[in-house]
Amino acid sequence: MKAWTATSTMFLWVLVLGAFVSRSECYFSEEKYPEESKMQPPTVVIAIIARNAAHSLPYYLGALERLNYPKARISVWAATDHNADNTTAVLREWLTVMQQFYHYVEWRPMEHPTSYPGEMGPKYWSNGRYEYLMKLKQAALNFAKTRWADYILTILFSFQSFIYMGTDSDTLQLMLISSTLCVCSQGYYRRTAEYFPTRQRHRLGCYPVPMVHSTFLLDMRKTGMKKLAFHPPHLDYSWPFDDIIVFAFSCRVSEVQMYLCNKVRYGYLNVPAKPHHTIEDDSISFSHLILEATIDGPPMAPSKYVSLFPKQRDLMGFDEVYLINLRRRQDRRDRMLYSLNELEIDVKVVDAIDGGALNSSDIKILGVDILPGYYDPFSRRTLTKGEVGCFLSHYYIWKEMVDQQMDKALIFEDDVRFQANFKRRVLRLMEEVEMVELDWDIIYLGRKQVKPGDEEVVENVRNLVVADYSYWTLSYAISLQGAQKLLNAEPLSKMLPVDEFLPIMYDKHTNENYKSHYPNRNLQAFSTRPLLVQPAQYAGDPKWVSDTETSTLWDDDNVRTDWRGSHKTLKGAPQPDMLQTSYKDEL
Repeated sequence: MKAWTATSTMFLWVLVLGAFVSRSECYFSEEKYPEESKMQPPTVVIAIIARNAAHSLPYYLGALERLNYPKARISVWAATDHNADNTTAVLREWLTVMQQFYHYVEWRPMEHPTSYPGEMGPKYWSNGRYEYLMKLKQAALNFAKTRWADYILTILFSFQSFIYMGTDSDTLQLMLISSTLCVCSQGYYRRTAEYFPTRQRHRLGCYPVPMVHSTFLLDMRKTGMKKLAFHPPHLDYSWPFDDIIVFAFSCRVSEVQMYLCNKVRYGYLNVPAKPHHTIEDDSISFSHLILEATIDGPPMAPSKYVSLFPKQRDLMGFDEVYLINLRRRQDRRDRMLYSLNELEIDVKVVDAIDGGALNSSDIKILGVDILPGYYDPFSRRTLTKGEVGCFLSHYYIWKEMVDQQMDKALIFEDDVRFQANFKRRVLRLMEEVEMVELDWDIIYLGRKQVKPGDEEVVENVRNLVVADYSYWTLSYAISLQGAQKLLNAEPLSKMLPVDEFLPIMYDKHTNENYKSHYPNRNLQAFSTRPLLVQPAQYAGDPKWVSDTETSTLWDDDNVRTDWRGSHKTLKGAPQPDMLQTSYKDEL
């Protein structure tokens, strides 16, 4: 009985143990575990400090709206002060709608006064302005600390800075505008050899730097943040009263290292205005900035929650402003229309003649024949179908001008980028041309100067010269008499590229045989200097496309051509033997 009992007891223990092990395997096995929940993104405070930035602020706020980062993990600290424009109203309107999406919003507007004591303009920096700015930055930093934020991103609009944040990233994107600098004993800085390669992104990476300008991201989790401060300046600080240098000094004594990362183009910063500049000057500069940004990426869109006045476009005194564009180059059309709208220039889009779609019979029906003996000066090939289409596109505009008796017109091709203050400079130029009653037929706004040397300056008209042999028809103004002269030359029956035809007509081409086919070479041609437009891309650039160079021969679809044969479109291309050996590329 005892033996049975002992055996039975042992058996029961085995059963119990087996059941326990079996149960534990079911309960604790990995496949029964639920997956760990994902970590939430870091909490971020975005500090917006804005002054006289009504022209740029809507674009930045629009970028914030589109930022691919959970707004519930973002708190916004916003302040405006001493505004002579409606910056406060812009930011208030946006926050009223958007505050529901963010974790928390703190709003610190200052309606009055509109200027600082002793201020000599809205872009003038007095010690009082520096001190107040440092206090605002410190208040934003203190706010981030009290909110237990992981990071603070500070955006300073007192410089009219503008950050474009991408929408396709899973992390906050920021732009650190900085320099590779050496801080001198007086607190000022001088550039090192790495400055320009880093700024121009020829040197890519993340680098320790002694100073950061305007926009920066602070990691609030680091112990050094406890001692870091914008205001008051450190007791040992004895250098100029400048918020950037004061903060750089604070970083140094707090053993906080600043870094610049330029691996990605995170955004754009407007050039700080000069003390004598007005808000209007800064607005024009900002317009140029957003036009430049379209060269590398999509157009910037303002916030849909900010009320903006519609652009007031005009023709700048011309009878018509033309934009030549191929229908299949919709991306170029969109960029140019966006740019011209920002410049407040009205425009008529002309569907370019697609040379690639023309066959030999089409060309003959149009009355086109090649100039006898014409060859590309570089590749020695003949005319391409793309060049035929380009010539016809310009030709039909000249014809429309004559048919409608337009006094003057302005023509753009669709692959240009504009110089700063473009519209003002064109208006001033044409005003001075009229004042001196200049006899002109064509004025290049963009071209490639072929022959080296100085060109004759036009008296009493600023920035205008008599044009020498030039390539490209990027943009030019043309008068009625100029258009008539070009039509009277009957160029379709002896065609060569339009940018070779024009120098023949103003008698500056170097090929005497070509010129002999056009006896009336009396076109009055001038050019702005410096030029007001340049190519958006050059041959060999990643986004460069040419429908004139990359084509087929005008009378043979089996012969393909590209820019490696003709080097006209290269920036700084070597000079062909038929021209002078030295070379000057104005662009």
